[in-house]
Amino acid sequence: MLKERLAGGRSQRVREFPAQDGIISESALSAYQEDGVVCLRDAFCQNWLDVIERGILQALNGASENLDVVKKPEDKGQFSVSSQAWQNVGPFREFIFKSHAADLAWPFLESRYMSLFYDFLLIKEAKSNNAETPWHQDHAYYPLRGKKAINCWIALDPIPLSTALRFWRGSHKSGVLYRAVNFENSELDYPYVRKERPELPDIDGTKDEKVLGTEMQPGDMLVWSSYTFHSAPGNTLDRRRAAFSVNWVGDDITYEETPAIETYLDSDLKTGDRLISEKFPLIRGSAERTA
Repeated sequence: MLKERLAGGRSQRVREFPAQDGIISESALSAYQEDGVVCLRDAFCQNWLDVIERGILQALNGASENLDVVKKPEDKGQFSVSSQAWQNVGPFREFIFKSHAADLAWPFLESRYMSLFYDFLLIKEAKSNNAETPWHQDHAYYPLRGKKAINCWIALDPIPLSTALRFWRGSHKSGVLYRAVNFENSELDYPYVRKERPELPDIDGTKDEKVLGTEMQPGDMLVWSSYTFHSAPGNTLDRRRAAFSVNWVGDDITYEETPAIETYLDSDLKTGDRLISEKFPLIRGSAERTA
C-alpha cells in the first residue's frame, strides 16, 4: 500500500525551493511543469500563520457556512473541512488579499490574469487515523473547462512523512480527467460523477519512483496542478494536522453549467464565461468578464 511505502521512505521527494521575498525561480516553475507539484519552503512567516489561525477560530465557531465535520466510528479525532469561507471570515480574507499568497501563485499559472477560486481549510485532529483522502484529481470535481487551475496548500503544523500528502508524479501531463471519487464511501458513486470519464488508473500499482511526498513545517506551501493525482493518509499523530489552501485559476479557465457542490457554482455565470465574478474575484492582471 502507498501509505506504508510513503511511511517507509521508499517514495521520492517532492522537489523543494525557497520562497524568500516572494520570488519564484525558473527551476521551481520547470519542476512544477514536469512533476505537477512543488514545495515552497518558508513561504509564510508566523505572523501570517497567526492570521489564518484567527480565521480558524471564527470558521469553527459558525462563521463558515460550508463547514463539514466527519468522525469515523473507530477514530478518536475528527476531520473538519471548510470551503469558500473568505467572504464571511475576515482573517481568511485578510490573508488572501493582503499577504503575498497571490504573488507566489501567479507565476505557476503562466496567465495574463488570475482569479480566486476558493479557500479550503483541512483539520485532521489527533488520532483521526482513518480520515484518509483517496487518490483523486481536484479538477474532476470542478464545473470548469481549461487547465490553468492550481492548489496552494499551506502547512499550519509540522507534518511528518507518515501523514504527508503524496502525489503521482507527472500525472497532470496527459490532460485526461478521470471520474471523481466519493470521499466518504468508496463503494458509492460520487453524487455528481461524470461516467463518460474513465475510471481511475491503478495508482497503488505504480512504481515507487512515481510517488512523491515530503515532510513539511508550518509556513511551507505545496503547489500542484488541479490535474495532478494526490491522496493523503489519516492522522495517526497525537496532535492536530492542519492546512489552509487557496485555489486559483488562470486565463484558459471557463465556467461550465454542470452539477457540482455549491462551493464551485455561481448563478451569475454561464457556460463559456471566464471565471471572474463577485464570488470568484479577479486578483491579478485584467480581463473582460466573458470569453
